[in-house]
Amino acid sequence: MKPKIAAGILVLAAIALISGATIMAYASPGTQADPFVTLSYLTDVFRPQIMADVTKTGQELTQNFDARIAALEALLEADRNSSAAPAPGASDRFSVVTLSRGQSMTCSVGAEIMLRIGTATGSGSAPALVDYTSGDTLSSGTALTTNHMYLITIEGNGIRATADLVRVLVRGSYKLG
Repeated sequence: MKPKIAAGILVLAAIALISGATIMAYASPGTQADPFVTLSYLTDVFRPQIMADVTKTGQELTQNFDARIAALEALLEADRNSSAAPAPGASDRFSVVTLSRGQSMTCSVGAEIMLRIGTATGSGSAPALVDYTSGDTLSSGTALTTNHMYLITIEGNGIRATADLVRVLVRGSYKLG
């Protein structure tokens, strides 16, 4: 009986060996869907490729950036060498206007007024003026605050002097009355 057991074990071992060899022959260490990656591949091949790509991209971006900076500097230099900017027009500059008690100033839409000396009130339809400085509106008959900038938003609105000497800065069209 011993030779039969030994022969059976040998047959089973042979079948296991042949099956294992067949499985190993058809199996691959990695597939496209499930790759097998080693540490040596990552450190010796993949990392140097990535570093080379990053370095190349960084150099290209730097060259593009430098070229854009050079183009902008050339434009700035061309602007410096071109003719001077045109002088501001009358509506771009502030004028000093002196009023006496009871005198009024009516302005066009968009005109700006700043009370510098004396006292004055807003005049015209509501809201008479918009106070840039505080963000409020000023009704007709309400006193202006010294050194606040006011905007005319309705044609014909303006100010009325309430002191003997009133000086205002005005930018835009106006009429004295």
